[in-house]
Amino acid sequence: MKISAHVFITECYTVGEKVFGSGTRLYVTEKKKKSPTVSVFPVSKEANGTHVLLCRAKDMFPELVKFTWKDKNEEIVTSSEGGDELLEQSDDQGGGMTSMLIVDESKVISYKYTCIVHHENGDQTAVIENTCKEDSSSPQQQDEEQEENQIPGFFELSRRLYLFNVTYVILLVKNVIYFCTVLVLLYKRDSTGMEVLRGKAR
Repeated sequence: MKISAHVFITECYTVGEKVFGSGTRLYVTEKKKKSPTVSVFPVSKEANGTHVLLCRAKDMFPELVKFTWKDKNEEIVTSSEGGDELLEQSDDQGGGMTSMLIVDESKVISYKYTCIVHHENGDQTAVIENTCKEDSSSPQQQDEEQEENQIPGFFELSRRLYLFNVTYVILLVKNVIYFCTVLVLLYKRDSTGMEVLRGKAR
């Protein structure tokens, strides 16, 4: 497979100075176009309360894409609007592109964003949303849930403790039954021995 690429640079003169354009990249190849695989997911919650959302495009050819974010009102999100920030990064090794949207703290509780990836072979979209409501539980319930979450395998541990208690009770009952049985046998043996002695005495 032969692959070659050429970059054509445009230039013009303005007030005696040369101004070069960004140019046009031309791919000459037998490889077919391939649409990107798009995935969106939340990454983390920052200390200032903001959320970071990622939109990743990979496995496409050509490897040139453009990202567009839209909010729940179908309006295009820009870095200067609503306190949101947009960043883009290319993955040189994996041949992918990633767009990062930093959601403002005021929109963290409930949001819906659509990531649109524009590619030469067609656009791809992916939606990410968070419809969680504010937690109305009491402080005591929140503390109990926090304590449970801090113990790895809390429910598994509770189940094992329950089984241990049941087994312990069963063993105690068996020991009591065994002890009572031994007492009955000893009483019968003593009674039989006393009757034999009385018979011999007569």
